[in-house]
Amino acid sequence: IFTVISAFLQISGIEFFGSVPSFTLALVCAIGFIFGDKFGAIFGLAGGFLIDLLSGFGFSLVPVTYFLCGYLCGKLRGTFLSLNFPSFLLYGVLAGILREIFTFIYYGLNSKNLELGRLITDVIVPEYFAYLICIIPAYFAVLAIYLLFKGKENRSKRIY
Repeated sequence: IFTVISAFLQISGIEFFGSVPSFTLALVCAIGFIFGDKFGAIFGLAGGFLIDLLSGFGFSLVPVTYFLCGYLCGKLRGTFLSLNFPSFLLYGVLAGILREIFTFIYYGLNSKNLELGRLITDVIVPEYFAYLICIIPAYFAVLAIYLLFKGKENRSKRIY
């Protein structure tokens, strides 16, 4: 449900710094970090395809980017850093950088007159900072869901 909501928010036209924030990527990174690499990969792929379908621009590198980000956030969680909010922020920041690398590649392949300075100042930097605004609420929303369901699992295992 949150993936669908975030996809609709992402294509709704909400802008920060003149760019549409990647609500879905922030959510996918949080899901991967909290629930693990399989959930991150599945939700990344699903969220990426949903963004492509809803945007109407056809298929792009978004599903691959979100898949990789969700998978890596899940795979690296607890490997190099502990499972805490600052660690998630670091992984979220790195996922945003990976997304912007794919954005750079996409524009490089599809633009005949690529102005590197303008691409960085008008597209890459605003997109990145708009994304950074979204990672904090996404983390706490997914953490709340995790804690809600984790509590239900523990209650169902109790012997009365």
